[in-house]
Amino acid sequence: MKQSIKSRLKRAAMYLLGFSATPMLTACYGLPSDYDEPFDFDPFDDISGTVVDRKSDKPIPGIKVSVAGEEDISAITNADGKFYINHSFEHSVVIYAEDIDGKENGYYWRHREQITDENNIDLTISMLPEEK
Repeated sequence: MKQSIKSRLKRAAMYLLGFSATPMLTACYGLPSDYDEPFDFDPFDDISGTVVDRKSDKPIPGIKVSVAGEEDISAITNADGKFYINHSFEHSVVIYAEDIDGKENGYYWRHREQITDENNIDLTISMLPEEK
């Protein structure tokens, strides 16, 4: 069924009016209290924590903790298994923990973890020993 030009113009005007009225109503009445944008992460600074052996719960030194897609942003765990990455992040990031010291502390499988502004401090990363 064909629509008349007048009907199409009327529909387009209502469509545009709806979009132009939305910001005005939001400005007057505000957003609903339960409004939450998807993927709305606050910027956050620094990622720190401890890398431990999943079976023994002992700290693992010599593990490289790095931010996915960012070769320059990484840290190596110290003798206590602790690491600290001093950097500002705009959104959630993925970090990898990988064994780079070879057989010195045993072998461990690579670990992947998503980090947000809620869980960026005092992480505990549990790595699974690789049987060789």
